Amino acid sequence: MSWETPGLTLRATLSAIVLVAACGGRDADSGTGAWEFNVDTTRSQTDGSVRETSWLRTIGRERPGGAAGTNAVILSFDCFGDNAISTIITDQALRQGSVETRLTVDADSPRRIPGFAGTTSSGGQVVLTIPQDSMLVLLSGHQRALIEYVDGAGSSSTIAEFPVAGLEKYREPFLAACAKTGAR
Repeated sequence: MSWETPGLTLRATLSAIVLVAACGGRDADSGTGAWEFNVDTTRSQTDGSVRETSWLRTIGRERPGGAAGTNAVILSFDCFGDNAISTIITDQALRQGSVETRLTVDADSPRRIPGFAGTTSSGGQVVLTIPQDSMLVLLSGHQRALIEYVDGAGSSSTIAEFPVAGLEKYREPFLAACAKTGAR
């Protein structure tokens, strides 16, 4: 089983986000943070049907525990078909297995969120197994989120920091777009 979300390689995703931002798809100076929101339609290769997908993403920096953040990482909320998932997309090859993540928003106390780590063709993903709408509620109204995670084998510990200011502007339109895909 592949844990890679269709079309979600870190390098390709970062390139697409840079292109969208360059074309005015981001409100960098309006106090809404670094969020990117997209709704797209795709044609199924198997039955020719047209499906709507949507995603909401922010780009952060990740680092090994105690080091400076140097690598780009994406916090992505995706809806396609009847799936609504929340993932951390990284260039790291992560060993597959269950992981406990620790989410800290601003100066709040950390909370544990279960997840599953896996390697993809371009790096790795941590799939957060909290309902997507619950994760969005936890992040809303905050400036930054730190997510600490260890890969499935417990061999690499990483801290990812994401800007989350302005999520409120995108949350409801994103959830409405997700509802159109049938995602739950």
